[in-house]
Amino acid sequence: MHNNKGFTVIELMAVVAILSILSVVALAVYGDYIVRSKVSEGMAFAAEARTSVSEYFYDTRSMPQNNSQAGLPDADQYDKHDWVRRLEISSLPEPGTITITFKIPGSKANNKLLQLIPSTMNGIVFWECIPPAVDGIDVNQVPPNCRG
Repeated sequence: MHNNKGFTVIELMAVVAILSILSVVALAVYGDYIVRSKVSEGMAFAAEARTSVSEYFYDTRSMPQNNSQAGLPDADQYDKHDWVRRLEISSLPEPGTITITFKIPGSKANNKLLQLIPSTMNGIVFWECIPPAVDGIDVNQVPPNCRG
């Protein structure tokens, strides 16, 4: 009688299969995490734009219709940054809406949009962060503080 203390080939194959499945799941989750971190850069620019739009509202009691009125650079000038293609103030769907277009090559978020939509109540500006229905960024790739 031989007393073997090793693994059989089938046991090793089962371990390799389990590790492969776990690594595929981990890579997908990690990919979303990386995109979310890049989207966060756009959110930093959006914070500046939110301040500008809010200040415009408090000064004039109306929302700006474009970047110039809000005192921001032209929408296309944001392209010089790593992950933001455009940041535009517009009147769609509401006046003062901030629309960020991302440039994250190799991901589903490339050329996708995220909107910050203002609303006012009692003279205070509130913001809602929503991916638009058309060309909107996937909700999983939006930073947690921006999810409804």
